[in-house]
Amino acid sequence: MVQRIITKEIIAKNGKDKVKFYGFKIGQLAIKESAMHAPKPGLISTVLSFKDKTFGEWLPVWVWLIVHPEGIFLIDTGLSSEVKQAGYFKPLDFISRYYFEKQMKFEIKREEELDYMLQKIGIASNQIDKTILTHLHIDHTGGMKHLLQVPILVYEKEWKTQDGAFPKLFPQNIHIQPVKLEESFELFEHAHYLTKGKDLVMISTPGHTRGHVSIALLGNKNKIYLFGGDVTYTQNRLYDNTFSATIKDHKDNKKSCENILALAKKFNIIFLPTHDMGNIDRLKNEEEIKIDNNKE
Repeated sequence: MVQRIITKEIIAKNGKDKVKFYGFKIGQLAIKESAMHAPKPGLISTVLSFKDKTFGEWLPVWVWLIVHPEGIFLIDTGLSSEVKQAGYFKPLDFISRYYFEKQMKFEIKREEELDYMLQKIGIASNQIDKTILTHLHIDHTGGMKHLLQVPILVYEKEWKTQDGAFPKLFPQNIHIQPVKLEESFELFEHAHYLTKGKDLVMISTPGHTRGHVSIALLGNKNKIYLFGGDVTYTQNRLYDNTFSATIKDHKDNKKSCENILALAKKFNIIFLPTHDMGNIDRLKNEEEIKIDNNKE
């Protein structure tokens, strides 16, 4: 049976409090093989992948819930099962509609959506204090319909640029709060601390989109759990510095990955990207980023 919920409890940065977090597997998706392994990411590679008949491997969609002494924080919202319904993408322009309907595959049942996952751990959506979106792509925003009473934090740059975002698919009456990243965290020049204890922080990791962010949870003994969104799809791709065709800026994405690897020289980082099934074993075994494994 596929494991759909990960549970982890850690000691907070202050060495006293406990922080518990959960990973929810909310469906999976696949893109064309040539788009997944494009040597030169970008729009041209994306369009060229249209003629490819082969889809890449299924990628899980992980969403993270952090139960912290200062509140309950949700990172991303996963897919909506409505992507499987005829006409769901009808509001979009022809090219975008064609891409989602013909160039991607989705697999998700209604009972795998965010609200059902929250029920399984006994938490109601109105108990969530803040939702933080790493970016605005549909596999990260599909569960917003279950969070109509919850503030949804989006990096101001991401909200302005909306690379690959489709607001026509967003539910009405959501509470979007654009956030300025006016602080810094280590070598990341743009950051925003989400807790008074400064142990949960949004950091700018652009490339996949211009406003993409990752979320760092700082634990005890120099440990960081880094919820990486789509900065890379997997940890191996972080080491290899490889990206899908769908990224916005190849140079920025490479720099974001280099910054993460540089941070791993100072902190013990467990890397948790959205689309990596390795997250399960990585958390179980406390497997940290290994600098000697990457191609520096």
